[in-house]
Amino acid sequence: MTKIVCFGEVLWDIYPDRMEIGGAPFNVYYRLHSLGNNVKIISSIGDDDLGLKALKFFKKNNLNSEFLSIDKYHKTGQVKIQLKSGEPSYNIVNDVAWDFIPSKKEYTSENFDYVIFGSLAIRNDKSFETLKEILRKSKFKILDLNIRQNYYQRDKLEFLLKSADYLKINMDELMLLKDLFNIKDHEAEDIAQKIFSKYNLKYICLTNGSVDSFVFDGNEFINVESLNVESIDNVGAGDNFLASFINEYFIKKNSLKSSLKIASIYGAITTTKKGGIPSINKSEINSFL
Repeated sequence: MTKIVCFGEVLWDIYPDRMEIGGAPFNVYYRLHSLGNNVKIISSIGDDDLGLKALKFFKKNNLNSEFLSIDKYHKTGQVKIQLKSGEPSYNIVNDVAWDFIPSKKEYTSENFDYVIFGSLAIRNDKSFETLKEILRKSKFKILDLNIRQNYYQRDKLEFLLKSADYLKINMDELMLLKDLFNIKDHEAEDIAQKIFSKYNLKYICLTNGSVDSFVFDGNEFINVESLNVESIDNVGAGDNFLASFINEYFIKKNSLKSSLKIASIYGAITTTKKGGIPSINKSEINSFL
């Protein structure tokens, strides 16, 4: 069976009225698991009440916690979220357990078929060095850029982009890279092609909220129109998009067009519900096909 691993933050999203387990890598991991994949997550949680709560969630939902480390010196991660018309703003707590993901032979020696990673989890050099070890032995590398606030450094972004085979990026992140790397083009497709060539990518995927999304594979752009839904909470929309795309295209070997369509549906439905890992059933997906 295909071996998939997600690397990065497991944390608690703290809303004004509730708290939910989350973190972009966790959301991708959870959705891939719910779709029947052999997937694990490499992360770290604190030896505290929120860490215990996370472990209980893993057990209750039959999630594999084999690569989840317990950190006795740093607290479980938290993100305070405010929603305005469904759009989230984030206050991310610093120096938490997922900033210090340890290097362990049980996963650094593995040859994973797919590794999914982002930029937030490497804001601290400890987790960055662990990720480097994992990337060395992984066959196919999927980068969900996932830039948050000012938690990025140019040299680290360059490393991630050079490591990646597949890049998922949103419009804000595309424009950030355009400015950061002094790309003169103005159209999204032209900028994407420059990034694709510069970093020798195999795929680049742009998600653009209420506007069309596309995938470029070096030969052609595949576009899908956005879906008209009543959005209430956009947290996790891109994560569910990515997980369902991986499942459809890389695991089930469906076409780029079909996979992008299904991914767009998952992303859109996520925004109509509360939280980053809502329950989504096949009948909901089929209603958009």
